[in-house]
Amino acid sequence: MALLNRRATRNVLSLAAWAISLAVVPAAIAGGIDDKDFSLRLPAALSRFSTYADVGAVGGASAGSKWASSVNPASTAWLPVAGELDLTLTLQYADVRFGENQSLHVASQAVTVDAGEVGVLLPAFAQVRSNQATTRQGLDFRFDLDMVQVQWAKKFSDDFAFGANVNFAKSRTQFDFGVADVSDSAGETYGFRFGALHQMADHLLGGLVFDYAFSRDRTTLYDFLGLGIGNARIKDTTHQFILRPGVSYEYKKDSVVYLDYQFASFCNDTGRLQVHRFPMGVDHSVFAWLFVRGGVMIDVEGSVAWTTGVGIYPSDRFSIDVMYQDDMFPELNREFGRSRTLMVSVSINF
Repeated sequence: MALLNRRATRNVLSLAAWAISLAVVPAAIAGGIDDKDFSLRLPAALSRFSTYADVGAVGGASAGSKWASSVNPASTAWLPVAGELDLTLTLQYADVRFGENQSLHVASQAVTVDAGEVGVLLPAFAQVRSNQATTRQGLDFRFDLDMVQVQWAKKFSDDFAFGANVNFAKSRTQFDFGVADVSDSAGETYGFRFGALHQMADHLLGGLVFDYAFSRDRTTLYDFLGLGIGNARIKDTTHQFILRPGVSYEYKKDSVVYLDYQFASFCNDTGRLQVHRFPMGVDHSVFAWLFVRGGVMIDVEGSVAWTTGVGIYPSDRFSIDVMYQDDMFPELNREFGRSRTLMVSVSINF
């Protein structure tokens, strides 16, 4: 047992050293992102968003997590669903504020249900609303998004679980110049996510998540300068692929070190954007009812996002998680500046 623990620890440390060494590759090698079209940088930024505060507080690393809040669908079935009715209700709110006074308000609702032999089901909804503020380019920006998802997972043995997620989102993005419309984009995104979670050794979990999504977008470019050229209407489809392997090492009961790697590719008629990210963090149990968390997400562009948070679990029926993130969305810095994110998640077991 001790030998396995030492081997698991060495594996985690080796992966951490490997991730850090890759993350400091000069940006000149990786190529910049500022020259990429906004239609690519926006979904790239949104793919960083953590839908649960406990995950966001550890840098977004969770592909190898045992908790149902993980980005890995398989994690939903790894532990028994709490409560007498095997049902958990989770409500969340996030406030994302940018340096140029743009704000994104994100609310989500999720229900986790143990359906017995069928597996564990997790339907969820999310709503994103922005304020109207002026970008660094002098344009007013507005953004709205509504999403629905259905997730399923099943634990097939003591050391293996598999899960899948289907989601749909409808969004609208607008840029204005004073009272004049500059552009108006509407789109529907269809997403599919698959994940596996495996007990690699004592206290060591490994996970793998694959995402594919495509968005059918329709954009109207207005002749807001009155040049007489008329409005232009563009139809395009954006594809995105995300691969996320990750590990977690539980060094004491419910105290965990997380390390992920993310490769993502976004492409449409304007070009292609590829990103390499390394989320990592620690979730430490101070008491059975109190957790402190910290993490970082780094990428080969040289961007570093710091995260922190706490988890309070006063009873088996109720929990609250709070997280803070600094500069988590560098893909949008060109228009909006540096971001700061605050999220609160509340879970009730029935």
